[in-house]
Amino acid sequence: MSDQPCMKFSIVIVSLNGRKRIAMPLDAMRKCSPAAFEVIVVDNGSSDGLSNFVRANYPEVILVRAPKNLGFAGGNNLGILNANGEVVVLLNDDTEPEADWLQPLSDAFRKDPRIGVAGCRLLYPETRKVQHLGGVIHANGLTDHVAWGEEEGWSAARPGIEADYATGAAMAIRRETLSEVGLLDECFWPIYFEEIDWCERARRAGWRIWIVPGSTVIHHESQTTERLSRNFLKMYHRNRMRFLLKNRRLGQWPGVVRAEARWLAQNTPWDSLWPCALAYGWAGLQAVEIAARRAAGEHF
Repeated sequence: MSDQPCMKFSIVIVSLNGRKRIAMPLDAMRKCSPAAFEVIVVDNGSSDGLSNFVRANYPEVILVRAPKNLGFAGGNNLGILNANGEVVVLLNDDTEPEADWLQPLSDAFRKDPRIGVAGCRLLYPETRKVQHLGGVIHANGLTDHVAWGEEEGWSAARPGIEADYATGAAMAIRRETLSEVGLLDECFWPIYFEEIDWCERARRAGWRIWIVPGSTVIHHESQTTERLSRNFLKMYHRNRMRFLLKNRRLGQWPGVVRAEARWLAQNTPWDSLWPCALAYGWAGLQAVEIAARRAAGEHF
């Protein structure tokens, strides 16, 4: 454990009808040493009594209520706007951070002032195998998690890993980086690729994306959207197209098309064909919207 004082962390937890899940991260936060500067729960338009549950059982938590479901990006942006810490952490409502998870993040930020995002090591709850140790973005926008499925000990002693992105399930963002890069793009609605897009924007601005294996979070993945369901694939591929339209220059598009064709031909992802077809069709409308926002001088 570092002898340096921990930075002031604002923990933002967005929840939509997560009354049965929210105790996991909030109970874990009570056990944290050092303690977070503040914990903010954004009730993202819930109808299950989430706000009343948090008020009654966690009076130390700052509760912010959204008038409706703002999506992952919109809900987190609302939390960020209410945060006062030196570092803002986006944390899913189906996670359990280990008690000492904040100090390694603080040490990483202090050691390298160019780290804009410090991601955590995410483990599966039953096996404690690696779920996420940073992410890789392929030419066509498909993503992979580094070290997925590896044993916990494989990564425990590593000092840190540079990555293309950190998952928004547990992502710490330096305040100065937020000020420069701006908020999450709320058009990645309702979920997926908003944190990948944000990390890409931060990297283009010169910030590093750094994964800290010493900061461990247990993640009960995909409680809100069944993994690899048709609904998941539809949202994933639609927002993948948006990510590419925003972040690939004209000269990169031949490589994007080749990578997409190769993936379709080699992997025969039959379950993805219809979601991809919908995403390709939607891409034209997204391209018009992105161009209009850029012409208006928006920073997103």
